[in-house]
This record gives sequence, structure tokens and C-alpha cells, in this order.
Amino acid sequence: MTNTQKKLLDSDLRVINIGMTIFYDALKVQNIKVVQVDWKPGPVLDKLSEEILSKIM
Repeated sequence: MTNTQKKLLDSDLRVINIGMTIFYDALKVQNIKVVQVDWKPGPVLDKLSEEILSKIM
């Protein structure tokens, strides 16, 4: 094992959770440093709606 690998395994776990809060909650209960990012994929638009939206933006 390299020194870098050893440092990584010996350090405290820090997590960035994107999406499902159930994972965030489970980590918090275990006193793990975690940050929750509230993210959802954008809506899927039909071709006409995409063209109209791209023209006005």
C-alpha cells in the first residue's frame, strides 16, 4: 500500500450526496461529514418546445 492510499484510508470520510436524501440521512445518523445537494434532472421537452425555449433564452 502506498503512502497516498494509507492517508486516504486513515482520513475521515467526507461525502457530497446528490439527490436522494435517504442516503444523506443514513450518513448523518452515523456522524459522517456529509453535504446534501438538492438536484433533479431537467424536464424532457418535445422538439417544438425545445426550439421555442431556445429562441426566447
